[in-house]
Amino acid sequence: MDRTSDTSTRTVCTASAPAVHRLFAHLPRADQRRWAEVYVKGLLTTPGKKSVRRMAASVTPSPTASQSLQQFVNVSPWEWRPVRAELTRWVAAHTPVHAWTVAPVVIPKRGSLAAGVHRRFVPALGRTVNCQLALGAFLTTGLGDVSVDWRLYLPHPWVGDSRLREQARIPDTTGYTDTAGLCLDLLDRLARTTRRAPVVIDPEGHLDAEPLVAGLEERGHDWIVAVPDTLRLALAPEHGPAPRPPLETVRTLVRRHASPRSRAMDDAAGPRLGALSTVVPLPGGDRTCQLVGEWTTSSTRPDRTWLTNLSADRHSQAAALITSRAAARAGAAETELGLHDFAGRSYAGWHRHATLVSAASAQRRLCHDAGPRTHPAP
Repeated sequence: MDRTSDTSTRTVCTASAPAVHRLFAHLPRADQRRWAEVYVKGLLTTPGKKSVRRMAASVTPSPTASQSLQQFVNVSPWEWRPVRAELTRWVAAHTPVHAWTVAPVVIPKRGSLAAGVHRRFVPALGRTVNCQLALGAFLTTGLGDVSVDWRLYLPHPWVGDSRLREQARIPDTTGYTDTAGLCLDLLDRLARTTRRAPVVIDPEGHLDAEPLVAGLEERGHDWIVAVPDTLRLALAPEHGPAPRPPLETVRTLVRRHASPRSRAMDDAAGPRLGALSTVVPLPGGDRTCQLVGEWTTSSTRPDRTWLTNLSADRHSQAAALITSRAAARAGAAETELGLHDFAGRSYAGWHRHATLVSAASAQRRLCHDAGPRTHPAP
């Protein structure tokens, strides 16, 4: 394989090789495994935008490397799911996992040819943008959020229009699934691969909280979900079994009954949390959950409101996971490593690129801590 003489590139090559060898060991051809390593090195070492041309130039002097990388991601028929499953196992084996975090990631796009691109209102920006919407599954560890799996949201036109499907090479087996369904599908795949952990989700206006909470309950997860002001709940009776009080919106319940000084969940510095016991109407029957307001200012209205089925004796765990969301944004490391920079149009190409970005992100977080020790360089 071609090498550069740059010292930093050689250092990353040595450190990253064991992890890359493990993650892509199932690829049937030696050239595929070689280009996977080159691509990951390019993501880790190329400053600025991670275009295929710039990555090839930063890692190897080969004049045909750019074309080979392009073919490896867009044309070469390798499966990305086995890589993601192995990545999940590798991360979980190297650092304790505190939670599974699922987060929407908005990828702004120019034009309308990339798979799944559409116009969408983004609450965080306060405006409508042309974008792709990805759902990422992250293992939340002491080293940060590490992405291990992805789903790309395809609006109805992309699954119903044969011309668009052919243009993006969308598989015949891929139909329409709403964002809550994609989120639950990611969790189902995690549950088949690694040990369960509490699920933390901030929909950020892109997922419907009601079917999400119902799906989490049906699957038996411990969960913490940020919920909108319009979600309807009931105040839990204070003493023993009693008829469920009338449903009210989260906004009304928080305004009338909660504050950062009432039923506080934490005494530490940082966001202040106030909890309120509520009843959640679910298809399988009512469930008592904690409604948690998160305040970072003196406003009477919380910055965010969370709902969790973690019991009262696990308030400290819930508080730690909620406050950690205030300090971290899932997907930030992947964005820095080029998640937004894929210029291809195909559905499979996007998934392969996202898989390689996740491999690079995990390598950067973990290689100095455990990777070289557990898998020594040959």
